[in-house]
Amino acid sequence: MADSSQPSGSWADTAASLLSKLSGGVELSFAFDQMELQVPNPQNPAATPATWRLNGSMRVRTRGENPPAAAPQLPTANPSNVG
Repeated sequence: MADSSQPSGSWADTAASLLSKLSGGVELSFAFDQMELQVPNPQNPAATPATWRLNGSMRVRTRGENPPAAAPQLPTANPSNVG
């Protein structure tokens, strides 16, 4: 996992990257209990970061745009090629 103290792009880029890796029909569930997140202001790095307070749950579901990864298929046996 990336070091949280290093900038990793925008929130939108991070979310798009995560969602692009998920298959259709996947659900992520998050539960927050009195969590505080300090969010810097990219337009004014000298400004005091905003404080986001999270308390509750969030679900992210994907639908069929990226089909689920198929299980690996073994090659079928071909008795006519057996010596």
